[in-house]
Amino acid sequence: MIHTSDVASSVRPADRLRWPISIFLQVMVTLLLSGGVVTAQSVPELPERNGAGDTPDIAINLVQGATGAGEPLKLSSLGGQVVLLDVFSSKCPHCVDHAPHVAEIYNLYRQKGFTVLGLATDQPDRAEDVKSFMSKAKIAYPVGFLTAEVIVYFMDRRNHGVPQMVLFGRDGKMVKRLIGWGPDDDKGLRTAIEAELTKPAPRAGK
Repeated sequence: MIHTSDVASSVRPADRLRWPISIFLQVMVTLLLSGGVVTAQSVPELPERNGAGDTPDIAINLVQGATGAGEPLKLSSLGGQVVLLDVFSSKCPHCVDHAPHVAEIYNLYRQKGFTVLGLATDQPDRAEDVKSFMSKAKIAYPVGFLTAEVIVYFMDRRNHGVPQMVLFGRDGKMVKRLIGWGPDDDKGLRTAIEAELTKPAPRAGK
């Protein structure tokens, strides 16, 4: 399972917002139907484009009628880039505060090999709430709905608070996790992204 000691992590108890019980039940039901508990590697990795990695591919249903909507997005398609998974709830005050910062960071680094995938904890029938959230924050990157697989493989095992951001390097390995949002997080996140962007791209087929 994922341990916070495996990667850099910043958690402020006051900023935590627990998942709705429905999300927790969704995870449990999915794991039971899949035949057991899924265990993730000590340092989580994005699925590899050639299917050779330990992490299975995960399809994300994007918000229809919003930026980037269309066919489901496979996480393996993000390989080779510096990737930020940004988990949020459209009704979370801390998420409302942090979203414009993430949008600004995306616009700053998007031409340099950085991308963001927003993942809403809202139920699919609340898509209009998510679209409103995106509009207010001026989000230009794709946004989809959180899946149980993403929770199991990439989220903090002990703290399911939002906002929760998971940063991956060009090699697909997780390098940083942030839970909550505070004044120092913007600078820290930019520094981490810039450090990963200076690293060489992985070999073709990875």
